[in-house]
Amino acid sequence: MRNPYTCDNCIYNPSQYLDIGSRMGYCLKHGLLLKNSSHTTCHFFKRKDLPLFLSQEGHKEHANDYPESEGIIFYYSRHPEQERNYSERHVWLTNTFDPYLHEVSIYHRSEKKWVYLQAFLSSRNPIKHIISSSLIRRYMQQCGKKTDNYRLVLSMTNDLKERISMEMEDFRVEMTYEEFDELKENYLKDIVLLKIYGIQEYGSIIEDDKIMWISDELNGALLYSWREFFSYVRQMVPLVQNYVINGAKRRGTFFPDSEGTI
Repeated sequence: MRNPYTCDNCIYNPSQYLDIGSRMGYCLKHGLLLKNSSHTTCHFFKRKDLPLFLSQEGHKEHANDYPESEGIIFYYSRHPEQERNYSERHVWLTNTFDPYLHEVSIYHRSEKKWVYLQAFLSSRNPIKHIISSSLIRRYMQQCGKKTDNYRLVLSMTNDLKERISMEMEDFRVEMTYEEFDELKENYLKDIVLLKIYGIQEYGSIIEDDKIMWISDELNGALLYSWREFFSYVRQMVPLVQNYVINGAKRRGTFFPDSEGTI
């Protein structure tokens, strides 16, 4: 069983999730490249594979075990990982340019985070799905209750209707066609769930139980085939959107300056 507390499962490393994504990760918390993301961790770790409100206790225990002063370290040996900075010049010279890693590094340097998030939405690419769900969750967690991010959540919810086109090249490990066929369905489900976890986190932040536990609407569909599971998810989308819009209207945050406009 994979260790759920390593960097490849952390929202601060948006371009990877387990065996899928960019060849090398990028930590937004430390601003460093992650060469060994399946074996490293740090004090600030936050899981991708669970909503924040369900994983907080585990995070607290993990943070106590890995003091802040240690930075990025190997999980078992606790030796510090070598610090590596991203260099666009270097990746072009060495023919190792990775568009997903590059996008995340640009996001890290960007001052207009909210605007940049939109570029990762509405895509059929599985890695962009992983990136957008991680970035939006991180952004909402940083904003907390001070900002109602219903617009980002509506966009992320709308993405759930889009089919994901997964190819062998999306994986960062070598595999056979048979292995790819076996893994594909589970990864497709997982990537959709990453966005659902983000929606649930939004529900927790705004204290809306219906959104917080929206996963109950799937009614055990995770056990079905990808086709059946995806059908359940698409049916859930209008319900989530209604919850989000109606809640924002009650709070007076739903496009408050757009009354009377088209």
